Amino acid sequence: MKVQCPHCLSKARITSRNEITTTVADLYCQCMNTQACGASFVMTLGFSRYLNPPLTSTQRLAAHIIGSLTKAQRQELLQGDLFH
Repeated sequence: MKVQCPHCLSKARITSRNEITTTVADLYCQCMNTQACGASFVMTLGFSRYLNPPLTSTQRLAAHIIGSLTKAQRQELLQGDLFH
């Protein structure tokens, strides 16, 4: 993971990390441009969204949808006739 100094835009390194929650962490960083900047700062790293949901979520959703179908609709689905 690359981190950039918010002041001089030079590369920065992560010196430590503090987990706030399972999806949010504070990253303690130090600018590598020690001649002109040398800033130390904290960036927050956080989960935003899934691009592809976890398999367990997809399976749960599919099971719920299939469970709400009638027996005839389930049979059609298994035969592949439902979407034709």
